[in-house]
Parts: sequence; C-alpha cells; structure tokens
Amino acid sequence: MQLKNEDLATALEIKQFLEKNYCEHYDYDYLVSKFGMNKFKLKLAFKAVSFHNVHSYITRLRVERAKDLLENTDGTIGFIAEKVGLDKSNFNIQFKKLTGKTPSEWRKNTSRTSYSNMSWQRM
Repeated sequence: MQLKNEDLATALEIKQFLEKNYCEHYDYDYLVSKFGMNKFKLKLAFKAVSFHNVHSYITRLRVERAKDLLENTDGTIGFIAEKVGLDKSNFNIQFKKLTGKTPSEWRKNTSRTSYSNMSWQRM
C-alpha cells in the first residue's frame, strides 16, 4: 500500500500528540477515532515517520523522560514510573531493555555519555 502525503502528515500529528501526552495510555482504536485514519494506514504511516510502532514509540518517550527525571530529581523509582505513565515493574523492565541498566543503576551513573549520542529513535 502506498501512503499519501496526507497520511504522513496525519502520522506526524499523531507523533506530536503522543510527545505531548506520553503519560496517558492510547491504543490504536483511540488514535484512529481521534485522527480519522484507518488502523492499517495509521500503523504504516506512523512507522514511516517514527521508525517504530505506537507502543514502542511511547515506551521510548517514557524512558527518555524518566532518564531526565532520574538525573535531575530525587523522586523515587515508583514516583518516576508513575510520572511517565508506567507501573513500577513494567518501568524497570522497559528501562533496562532500552538502556541496559535498571533505573537505580542509571541514577547512580550520572554520566550519560554512552547513551546521549545514541539515536533512540532508531534503536
């Protein structure tokens, strides 16, 4: 299926929406309804503009925000998990999957040099 420019523009709108609202939980049905795009096109177009599916993209946004909070606040791991829209156990799993470290390990290691140059959008 070939995507139209309109489909890609809508996918960019969805991406921007998710970047602002990453703490909330959205499924494809909600996004389809909100943005008036069929599910198949949404999946293809979103992957074309973000290199990820919606779930993976939101998870990566949450982990990126959590890294900042871990470095710049004294909030507990549970508080930070809640703040970014994940429960604590899933937060620990997703964080380690994407960074190679637990949130506690990340906090202890304040140097982000090994991760700051990585393009998380294509991981």
